Amino acid sequence: MTAPPSASRKGANRAEKLLLPATFITCLGNSIQLTAASLLVVQAERTALSVGWLFIAVAIPQVLLSVWFGRLADRFDRRLLCLLCDLLSMLAALALPVWLLLDGPTGTAVYVTNFALSLVAALFMPASNALIKERVRPERIGRFNAAYEVATQAGTLISASVGGFLVQLFGTQPLFFFNGLTFLASALCWLLLGRRPHTTPDQAPAAGGGPAAEAAATVPRRAPLARLGLLYALGNVVITASNTLIVVLVVQGFHQKAGVLGVVDALAGVGFTVAAVLYARFSVRIGNLGLALLGYLGCAGLITLEPLFGVGGLMLLLPCGALTFGLARISARTLLLTEVEDRRAGSVFGATNAFGLAISAGATLGLSVLSDHSRIRNGYFGLAVLIGGAAALTVLSLRGWNHRRKPAAEDSADPALEPAL
Repeated sequence: MTAPPSASRKGANRAEKLLLPATFITCLGNSIQLTAASLLVVQAERTALSVGWLFIAVAIPQVLLSVWFGRLADRFDRRLLCLLCDLLSMLAALALPVWLLLDGPTGTAVYVTNFALSLVAALFMPASNALIKERVRPERIGRFNAAYEVATQAGTLISASVGGFLVQLFGTQPLFFFNGLTFLASALCWLLLGRRPHTTPDQAPAAGGGPAAEAAATVPRRAPLARLGLLYALGNVVITASNTLIVVLVVQGFHQKAGVLGVVDALAGVGFTVAAVLYARFSVRIGNLGLALLGYLGCAGLITLEPLFGVGGLMLLLPCGALTFGLARISARTLLLTEVEDRRAGSVFGATNAFGLAISAGATLGLSVLSDHSRIRNGYFGLAVLIGGAAALTVLSLRGWNHRRKPAAEDSADPALEPAL
């Protein structure tokens, strides 16, 4: 017996209200851990490569296991998998300050703990994204993605701000204990989400009925998921490489304290939030594919300027760069999530995560070596060329597919975000 459409809509709305805070809290916890660990490493080793190795150590489990874990997310209860991930992350996060209190080697503790958290994240990423496909109605995907990316990036960027100030005031150990509690709060959200409904949102009729609503739920059979995944994965490169480079730029290049790192990251969070607000208007006029290209190109251009004008210039440029990146990220995610089928969502996002982190690790290592052997600005220039060039080539290869798409599969399934064709 299937649930009536009204019940399905109520369940989907409730799911959105719980998915967003759970996503925010989990990202906050993961990023607080990584920010504090990065500060410990750069203060001890004082090279971009040392921070780069930390990010690579975090990426390795996700690169190797995300594809397999994605298949697990398509076979088992995705909500319970997310709940299990947060509980395991809490234990891993609390292990680090306990190890430090026992006078264990700091470097070993940092790498092992973050490796363990990354192992859990390899399962959490495909499971949580597949859960979104499972619980969010197709015509709400565009609007939800804007809020989701704000929650994700806000958790990441606020963690840098909070982490920077708390490390400067209290040291790292209290921060790691706080981090453990964030995972517990996220686990509570997954618990309240409830079991999977008999009728998932993509199976239920869209609100309003009629041909347009039915078309919104239609998923093309032959979508270029690999190229759409690449377009989305470019965001991983921007996040991972820029997080590595900005620590070295602020601490060593501009000779500032950790608190300044928190300020500039908080300003980037403001830019990303503005991007989520503007996304609806721009996606109607440009479409998601064009908006993704413009966003990545704009972000690449601003990246080249960030190391040139001191910390004051960085504070002015980061919100603008985050705005352009946010528009690209939301657009690319909406394209991928709209085209993938629910039964394959875990596998597709697992593969996308693995590939994105693999190229992120390679790019981060190469850019770190370039920065250490020349100037930090050269690392930023290399990142800009990589992002701009890859985005342009990927979007160019997708133009033919985009023109052939039916109105039923337009960039966003939310009629409030996209015009009828």
